[in-house]
Amino acid sequence: MSETGRYVHRRGIHCESACQCALLAAGGHQVDEETVFGLDGGFGFSFFPANGNAPDIVVGKQAVLPLRAARLMGVEVTAHTPKSAAGLAKLLQSAPAVLTRVDLGLLPHWGLNGRSSFGGYFVNVVRDLGDAFEVSDPAFDDPVAVPADDLQAARSSRNSPPLNPDWKVYVFGTPRRTPQLDKVGPVAVRTLCREVLRPGSRNLGIPGMRQLAATAPSWPETKRGEVEDVDLAGQVVRTDALARQLLHLGRQIESFGTGGGLFRPMTARFLARLAESTGEERYTEAAERFFDSGRLWSQLGAALLTAGTRTARDDLKTLVDAVVDTARSAMDAEKRALTALTTL
Repeated sequence: MSETGRYVHRRGIHCESACQCALLAAGGHQVDEETVFGLDGGFGFSFFPANGNAPDIVVGKQAVLPLRAARLMGVEVTAHTPKSAAGLAKLLQSAPAVLTRVDLGLLPHWGLNGRSSFGGYFVNVVRDLGDAFEVSDPAFDDPVAVPADDLQAARSSRNSPPLNPDWKVYVFGTPRRTPQLDKVGPVAVRTLCREVLRPGSRNLGIPGMRQLAATAPSWPETKRGEVEDVDLAGQVVRTDALARQLLHLGRQIESFGTGGGLFRPMTARFLARLAESTGEERYTEAAERFFDSGRLWSQLGAALLTAGTRTARDDLKTLVDAVVDTARSAMDAEKRALTALTTL
């Protein structure tokens, strides 16, 4: 167990759950990412079409930082919106670290130079270094120093609506209890089923997956022309807008803090852990379906990450077909899993 009040950087799987685990550990409470991710209730699917030839946005979640897991652990979390480096530094005077929402594309250590944006990313800001801040980014092995101006730009970015950071930061209190997984886990799963199967928005959950499958075939016509992008080595390149769309989707599936497979393997492991604590076999069956879905998404993501090296439109259209097939197959597997869980 970590020393209470002392923050220790740790590499993680998913930005939100990894950052929360590190903050909880600083409060003297060890919990694994799968449990935090499952109890938080943010898992799902979001599809946001973009204007013109900008990349459409896909996210494997439906809520950004719900903080349900923290509430279950009796952790008081206060939200702040400091719009200056000095305001952020002041919060660090009374906290081991501050959970901070940013645009991943504007963090210098990611090397994306603002040409690929995702404003739903989180890091822990640990120390004020004067003209920079020490940042604990769970996608990296060690903390990084981010210039204060760059961190301000990442916190204030308007590049990825509706997922803009809006200056949001969070300060965590000390955990007061450990949730009993066999008691609270089933409640979290019922909420997950309801929000993914019947989200009330065509952009979310199963309807969102259906919309992706229906929209992707139009990309060869809507994503046209030559655009600037950043390749996997961080180099600025000129590329086809369709290639950028496919590469961006591949990054959203595999690279942008999902742990691979658009969070599906994380959910599968949470369900498997819940099966162990409750003895309910249907959680195991659902976990197996989500492992299958995760493999489908990861296979697609790996293929899409090669899009930047392909120039022939026919090759890119083949990848579009793979997007449609995967969305439909994964949707079927996930719908079956969730529908079976609604009776528990």
